[in-house]
Amino acid sequence: MLSTYLIILTTTTLLWSATAKPSPRQTCVVSSYGDVTKSDVPAIKRAFKTCGNGGIIRFTNGITYSINDFLSIEGCKGCEVQLDGTLKQSDNITHWQTQYVTHPFQNSRLSIVIQGAKDMLLHSPSGKGLIDGNAQAWWDTYVSLPHTNSSLLRPILLTIANSTHVTLDGIKMINSPMWFNFIVASSYINFLDTTIQAKSTSDAIIANTDGFECVWFVCALWVASADCEKGDDCVSFKPNSTNIIVENAICGGSHGVSVGSLAQYPGVYDIVENIYVHNVSFIDRSDGTHTQNGVRLKTWPGGQYGYGKVHNITYDDIKISGVDKPIVVDTCYMNTASYCSEHPSLVNMTEVYIRNVSGESSGANGNSVASLICSPSATCELHLADIQLTVPSGGDPIFNCTNVNADVGIPCTP
Repeated sequence: MLSTYLIILTTTTLLWSATAKPSPRQTCVVSSYGDVTKSDVPAIKRAFKTCGNGGIIRFTNGITYSINDFLSIEGCKGCEVQLDGTLKQSDNITHWQTQYVTHPFQNSRLSIVIQGAKDMLLHSPSGKGLIDGNAQAWWDTYVSLPHTNSSLLRPILLTIANSTHVTLDGIKMINSPMWFNFIVASSYINFLDTTIQAKSTSDAIIANTDGFECVWFVCALWVASADCEKGDDCVSFKPNSTNIIVENAICGGSHGVSVGSLAQYPGVYDIVENIYVHNVSFIDRSDGTHTQNGVRLKTWPGGQYGYGKVHNITYDDIKISGVDKPIVVDTCYMNTASYCSEHPSLVNMTEVYIRNVSGESSGANGNSVASLICSPSATCELHLADIQLTVPSGGDPIFNCTNVNADVGIPCTP
């Protein structure tokens, strides 16, 4: 009886669909001055105000839209954004110092923010949609400053905040001054077929150009079919990131797909849980720069720092090619061994699974292919299986371990 009901319902729905005439969606084609000295931000905001509620916002192929001011994209409820043109940020550093908005996490500067969106699709029907951070001037200025100088506050390229059910599909992003994507206080966010590239035309390093930063109550994020070539973490799961899938990705010249860093701030309890990383390849950047890390978990020590937990983390089907440190668990992040000996990390790690990891390291650390440094003052439950890693020398791979559980699954060397 149930099957009959379902068939009748489906047939009725199809007949209705064939005869009904859906109402056309309101469409806004975003205009541009065509002049890099004039900001197109006002025109973009007008388009979202007019068509954001269920309409279509279209950026035309072949047109570059100048983002010379802070851009807050608001009012998108069921809207479709067709990005076939280019959103290009101004590289006027002096002007940006007065333009961007600050987020409290690590005093982050924001330049383009999707705020409060629900059921939003941002895609490129032509496959040519581009968001360009235009960061060369930022990188050149940053490298010219003393290492301890933090006065140059570089903006994050794209932030998704307080949003739900947002999908980005087929979008390319290049040359962000800082992180490429910052996802905060949002849920059900999907990045599909995403390309991220950061390339310097000078000797300046492309510092802190993380591909995806997930922080502050991010729940249900899916990153699929991503190609990232940049100079920091490919994906980083920051505090309070849960229920995240990263799969079918290529990370070139990065610092890895990382849990953390966690427990940086005094008295703050950080959580990262329910993370699944599957079918990810770590390779050299096109200029030959090695990837520093592949699988990576990093926590700050105790003492003046915080505490927390890492739970139910899986890395599966990981391919390594020329990576300096294929597998890293670092519970003494950004500190000295002597400090960490006195103040071990207070982040508990449970149900961490690393399996089906294959390939060859760069040999930068001799025959070492894994460094698992656990805290003596916190739970560290690691399970490794089917690790098929080789080293260029042809010798036996070495797994360096400290304070790991007895059933870790690999032959440990202290």
